[in-house]
Amino acid sequence: MYNLCFSLGGGCTAMIGSGAVSALGSCAKDLIPGRRLALVTDDGVPQQHVEKCLGLLRGASFSAEAVVIASGETNKNLAAVEGVYSALYEAGFTREDGVAGLGGGVALDIAGFAAATYLRGLRFISVPTTIIAQVDSAYGGKTGVDFKEGKNYVGLFSHPKAIVCDSDMLLTLPERERVCGMGEVIKYGAIADPSILAQAGGGIPGEKTVFRCASIKKRFVEADEFDTGVRRVLNFGHTFGHAYEASSGYSVSHGQAVAYGMLAAIRLGERLGVTRPGTYTAVYEACEACGLDTDWESGSRAALELISKDKKSDGNRIDMVLLERPGRPVRMKLAPEDIRARMI
Repeated sequence: MYNLCFSLGGGCTAMIGSGAVSALGSCAKDLIPGRRLALVTDDGVPQQHVEKCLGLLRGASFSAEAVVIASGETNKNLAAVEGVYSALYEAGFTREDGVAGLGGGVALDIAGFAAATYLRGLRFISVPTTIIAQVDSAYGGKTGVDFKEGKNYVGLFSHPKAIVCDSDMLLTLPERERVCGMGEVIKYGAIADPSILAQAGGGIPGEKTVFRCASIKKRFVEADEFDTGVRRVLNFGHTFGHAYEASSGYSVSHGQAVAYGMLAAIRLGERLGVTRPGTYTAVYEACEACGLDTDWESGSRAALELISKDKKSDGNRIDMVLLERPGRPVRMKLAPEDIRARMI
């Protein structure tokens, strides 16, 4: 078991490892003075995880009920948040009560956003169940929803009080979700720890790998909590990746889109003379070893049409993250038309 302590948001401990969820009840008891807790989850989360968490919370003397939202990126919107608000209102929640999010990035974003904004803020505990959530999205305090064609356009920074990251929950992931989740693991290898690339392969990442990725994210978010500078390195692969997701109508999953986005960004870096030889091959081979699709070029034209809508745009230029080599990211501000000209 690993404990990772974040200094942000008044302090937060992430418990990472096999069986970590067993601490959920005692953790909630220490952090939430009221005795009501809403477990916000989505309909894709295995019922065994929902029942386990509810049992642990009730065993700690909480009145706990599940609030189930529809799964999938297309359902990450303000309507889903309003549904959570309604459940909290009907149950008579006060500011002494709390919310726990159980699931992947979509469920945690909606749960965290609802908790942060209902009654101007309820205490929140995050229980990630997917690879992407356990290595990346559960940490750093970003919450929010999509708006029109913009991914994560509405949101705020609000940190959980605790993160309970049970690696055993990854064992229930469908094969395709497991494969796609490795896109975010490879990202951390590309920007900070090349040994992760060398060790990439099939199977579920062990708790040590989850801890390493979370530790890298901790370093960046504590240096730049509100994502205005160095933290933007964590967006490697995401500018292109979000465009791949949106242009596909979200039929391409986030992790797979990040894999496409990383390869596209490395190719762009090569064409700009920034990226050293061998970098593309290292990331490409890591993606292939995990079972990710590497044919990023077939959807690139459609994705490039949406590049200018990226949140990191200042209206004229986009803050792109490229690689000099694995472990050495480079940020460059580029006009969308210049990006398209280099890539088409």
